[in-house]
Amino acid sequence: MTRVGDIVRSRPLLFVEDGMSVHEAAVYMTEQKVGAVPVLSADRLVGVFSERDVLNRIVVPGRNPHQVSVGEVTSELRAVIRCDETPHQALERMELNGIRHLPVVDGERWVGMLSIRDLLRVEIGEQGDELKLLHEYIQH
Repeated sequence: MTRVGDIVRSRPLLFVEDGMSVHEAAVYMTEQKVGAVPVLSADRLVGVFSERDVLNRIVVPGRNPHQVSVGEVTSELRAVIRCDETPHQALERMELNGIRHLPVVDGERWVGMLSIRDLLRVEIGEQGDELKLLHEYIQH
């Protein structure tokens, strides 16, 4: 069975520091093609910064993204998922907390980020495997 740690294991660790400007973080997220990033302060996970934070806390109130730090507008850390938990548990946690991105931890250490898109890929892959098995079973 697939575990959350298996999904994020081979990925580069994408994150921003809480002292970066919102503009710097937005440029980084655009370059990396991600909609949310973990926010670290002194190598400790403190929150998640998302496109939605940019819209709700910078654009709509008319704040200057060059002058506001990520730490000032980061969403609080509402939930995390452990490496040994399942994609199904991750999906339940996302739904319960109304979020689409979930930091992955191994003990106290942050090791990656999981998105709803990642979970959909896993689900589709597992369904494809099941269909192949059923097809093979029917043919024999």
